[in-house]
Formats: sequence, structure tokens, C-alpha cells
Amino acid sequence: MAKTIVVPDLHQPSQETLKIIERMIDRECPDLTVFLGDYFDSFGDVLAETRRTVKWLKTSLEKPRRAHLLGNHDISYFWPSDATFCPGWTSEKQRIIARVLDLGDVDKFKFHAWVDGWLLTHAGLARHWVPPGVEIVSWLDEEAKKARSLFLEKRVHWFVAIGRARGGYDPAGGLVWCDWREERWPIRQLVGHTPSRDVRTANNGSVCLDTNIGSGPRKYAVIVNGSLTVQNL
Repeated sequence: MAKTIVVPDLHQPSQETLKIIERMIDRECPDLTVFLGDYFDSFGDVLAETRRTVKWLKTSLEKPRRAHLLGNHDISYFWPSDATFCPGWTSEKQRIIARVLDLGDVDKFKFHAWVDGWLLTHAGLARHWVPPGVEIVSWLDEEAKKARSLFLEKRVHWFVAIGRARGGYDPAGGLVWCDWREERWPIRQLVGHTPSRDVRTANNGSVCLDTNIGSGPRKYAVIVNGSLTVQNL
């Protein structure tokens, strides 16, 4: 039976939190570990935290059986422009990250992952963006290719759309900005991005795992043959 571990938003985790996560992965011994993105930025963070996070990320990217998804706080550093700007971004942090992660590293990041019938993204795929009658798997794979090309050209893609729930002008948030409290889910998903003390579940079984309320994630998910359970970190 294949086992997948899913770790939600990190936001500049402490060294102790990183150790706890690595020990958990060693203990669970999964076939795949998926990180849901937002590795960078936290309220009142300092540059030393960015250095620690990006060094850990460089090492984690090189480990087998790991997938690292992109969040809104990551895209702003990998493809900085007005189109991808996210609060928390600074040019100083940008330079630190760029000195550690090269283009080959950035290419390893993904916008989404499919695991045992679950769609994993940073924030969620809102029904608003899905064309009628489309086959979601192949369509979303193509949209991810388009997004990467457009961000390289400093252009906008709907993945970074900000919905009204987050103070934006779009009817719904994009793949890295979708707000759990307001959007509707066309398929079963596991997401982060919208923090709360508790894990939340939608009517169709979708789950929001983001429990980072300022001190790092407190929960993680385990998926085995399509069945999801939530564990304390």
C-alpha cells in the first residue's frame, strides 16, 4: 500500500520545527512526501530566517520521494514581478533566495499533484476557473505549463488571481490564492493557504490542512489508498 505524507504551509519554520518535520518523515517512512507550499514569509520575520528556510529547502529538493508545491509566497520570489507580488516579499529576501536556489531547483517545484484521487494544491481549485465539460487532469496539467511560461515573461495567469474573499477583484482566487471560506470545490482536494487552529472539511470531502497560526504547522495528513487521516505533528 502506497503512503503519502502531506505537510501544510511552513512560513519560515524554526529550526526545531524543521527537525520535528524531518523526524516525522523518517518515522512514517512514506513513499512520497508532499509539501503544500508557502515556505517563505511570516509576520515580523528576519533575514536569518529566510537563510535557514532556503538552505533547508535546497536540501529537501534533492531528497528522493518528495514533491514541493508552490504557494503565493513562493511564486513572488521565483518569478518576481507586479503580476506575482505577494505581501511579505522584499528585495533583500529575494537576493538571499536567489543565491541558494538556481533555475534547476525552481524547475523542481510543481503547482499541483495528484495522489490517490486527491488533487493537492496550495490554495485550491475553485469551480469558477474550470471550463464546462473539461477533463480536469489534463486541462490543469496544461494550465500549469502556461502559468510557468507566463510568469517567466512577468505576465499574469489566473493561478495568481486574488478573489474578493482576499480583497481582490476576481470572482474567485486562483490556484495559489483561493480562499477556503468562500470558494466552491469541483473535485475532492487537499489544500493549505487559509489558516485556522482546526482542520476543516467541505461537503464534498475536500480538506484544508493549514494549521499554521504563527508557530509552524501543527498537523499533517496521511493518504493511503485514497483514505486520508490527519495526525498531530
